[in-house]
Amino acid sequence: MPTTIITGRDVSFTIAGASYNAQATSAVLTVDSTINTYQTLSGKAYATTDTQGTFAVEMLADWGAASSLCESLWTAATSAPNTGLSVIFGADSGASFAFDVQPIQPSAGGTAPDAQTVSLSFTCVTTPVLTIS
Repeated sequence: MPTTIITGRDVSFTIAGASYNAQATSAVLTVDSTINTYQTLSGKAYATTDTQGTFAVEMLADWGAASSLCESLWTAATSAPNTGLSVIFGADSGASFAFDVQPIQPSAGGTAPDAQTVSLSFTCVTTPVLTIS
């Protein structure tokens, strides 16, 4: 089987019905499973009892820009901290993951003379759903 290299990816957030395509420089979705092991008379048995996703995003900050994702995230985290935000994370291969994250406040700043960046580590509040198109 030939090697497939996938380079394209895209992130889209939906906050209060508005969609934002972040200027992401990095995005990583990680899903960890809690797997319990039981020793039975016939050997070990395994059961997955929980999954928890984390979505880490690094992006160029857009504070003050029209339709700013940073400002929308800040507002969502302060005004509706228990309302999940919809995320679509896709790859050029046709795979996409849909899930909701708990809103958090983004950081502000960065080192001189670099562009301002934002590092975010979201907790997924729904299990990511994979769709292949």
